[in-house]
Amino acid sequence: MCGICGVVARRAEPLGLTVRAMNDAQVHRGPDGEGYYLDGVSSSVTFAGSDVPYEPTTCALGHRRLAIIDPVGGAQPMLSEDGRIAALLNGEIYNFRELRTELERDGAVFQTDSDTEVLIHLHRKHPEHPARWLARLNGIFAIALWDCAQRRLLLARDHYGVKPLHYAQEGERLLFASEIKALLAAGVRPRLNRAALHVFMNIRYVPGNETLFEGVCRLPPAHFAWVAGGRMSEPERFYTLPAFEAPACESREAAREAVTGAFDRAVARQLVSDVPVGMALSGGLDSSMIVAAASRAYREGADLRTADRTLRTFTLGFNEPTDENDDARLVADHFGTEHHDTLLESNPLAQAADVIRAVEEPKVNMIQGYNLAQFVKPHVKVLFGGLGGDELFAGYDIHRFCNTLGRMHHWTPRALQSGLLGPAGRLLWQIQSRSGILRTEHYRIGAQIALSAGDRAQFYCRLRNTWDYDAGMYERLYVDPDAFRSLPRTGSYFESLFSGTGSYLEDVLRVEFQTKMVNDFLVNEDRVTSAHGVEGRVPFLDRDLVELAFQLPGHWKMKGCETKTLWKESVGDVLPAQIRQKKKQGFTFSSSHQWEKDLRGAVERELTQEWCHDTGLFNHDFAASLLAYPPHKNLRWHYFTAWMMLGVKQWMDVFDVDV
Repeated sequence: MCGICGVVARRAEPLGLTVRAMNDAQVHRGPDGEGYYLDGVSSSVTFAGSDVPYEPTTCALGHRRLAIIDPVGGAQPMLSEDGRIAALLNGEIYNFRELRTELERDGAVFQTDSDTEVLIHLHRKHPEHPARWLARLNGIFAIALWDCAQRRLLLARDHYGVKPLHYAQEGERLLFASEIKALLAAGVRPRLNRAALHVFMNIRYVPGNETLFEGVCRLPPAHFAWVAGGRMSEPERFYTLPAFEAPACESREAAREAVTGAFDRAVARQLVSDVPVGMALSGGLDSSMIVAAASRAYREGADLRTADRTLRTFTLGFNEPTDENDDARLVADHFGTEHHDTLLESNPLAQAADVIRAVEEPKVNMIQGYNLAQFVKPHVKVLFGGLGGDELFAGYDIHRFCNTLGRMHHWTPRALQSGLLGPAGRLLWQIQSRSGILRTEHYRIGAQIALSAGDRAQFYCRLRNTWDYDAGMYERLYVDPDAFRSLPRTGSYFESLFSGTGSYLEDVLRVEFQTKMVNDFLVNEDRVTSAHGVEGRVPFLDRDLVELAFQLPGHWKMKGCETKTLWKESVGDVLPAQIRQKKKQGFTFSSSHQWEKDLRGAVERELTQEWCHDTGLFNHDFAASLLAYPPHKNLRWHYFTAWMMLGVKQWMDVFDVDV
């Protein structure tokens, strides 16, 4: 984990101070060092952090380093031996040794033991065709390569979007950075993107390539783009998830064996580190299996390159009845780990401003990860997490509905949906809304999900709490509902992603992997760890494991309402029976418990009528009606919505956002 940034302009400008400001805004991502590169019209120079020249240049690059691999020789920006190419890498290339051996056979001479240098030689081998070598990488990365002879910059992002890469086009100059804070430090004006806000209020994250900041975009995963003359080309895809045509394994038994082997190799591959490594242990199935695989790798991997073989585990509880600290301790004792655990404070929203500044979005599922990373910081620089296991092997509660009710899509004609079921669902909203009984909305939402049969995208979006299919909801939530009605509806972000072929469960797994995982969970994972100078690793997103999982049929992954059937069978008796058989809890808050802690007080204190009126965004009546209503567990949607309203207000305060 590092921080990268840079500016490419059409004409020579004094960019040195700009890139220095961008780099300073990302110091938390790389506390071990900083580096810079300037390329002038006819010459290039490197300079120390305190010696920032002011002379004009067309390209300026900055890097903040968290030293994980080759701490001595891996400083960046890294120059090729002839000075033609300057390279930045945020992340790790897990198969760099295999690629290096191949390049050396072709005559390449290496000066360091860093994975970054491999990128320079790959680019020199295929200067016009980056897709040829980007597709071969197995790792997590955001890459910037400046070729001073060709006067252009290559930007690329890893296959599954683990590492971030943001950009903003301002006239005839292109700014890019790991985090949005760096773009703001370069002078990008923080303005609200209303289209992104609307979809965010529906599904709690922003899908696609836009962000809540107008004019700030994300390079899509598995894409690269060229920047020349201060302009970025249209991003090009270098990799696509393999299509499911036939199972990669001939039987369930063979699949179990293949999954186990691929997972073990993924964990061992990602244990490579020249600094101490730790495991986030929730007490659930996925994190426990990472500990089990790491334990095997440390015992049996004689050639495993790692700083030490101490198995360290870390657990965070929420001070709620569903805490899993005891289960995590059971796993830690089973594998003899050096275990550390802690509990979140009873008023976590007191940290909201700090966490929002770190994540750059006001999400409800970010505080726990932020505190966990802060907790592990004194002990390790690398933290393994279980993200991706549920997306690959069908582990969420919504997958139960997808694998049961979702089958109705096969025999529900679209005409029946548009002519009868859809109107019935909208009528149901009107009837329930007029009743004024908030706690019954829990059941109304469930009924509307069922009435979405025949519309794959709507069914999924309603499962994910989307409300803008009901026209009256705009008045309930917005001061100016017509202004938001003119914006794209949430479903429009997902409709093209549903193929309509294969099972509905398989469709949803692919959609979630490319949307919610990338722009919600991975955003959180990157920001909360990097805020504390920790690199997050996600072995479930190892390329070999991902490709295997998406070439296995959905009916192997789930049996009726049982989630993760194949994965549980693959686990076997490696874990204690209590862990194998337990119900999934999820590393998240209960909104009803949070309402009773400090959410209610924060909503009452901050979502004032004056603020709602002045910004012209949210309808204060929604918050007022919720504050006046007796607390109830069925008001989960309402509490989360109020939490997001509050978060948007705090986000605007933190970044001084213009409406």
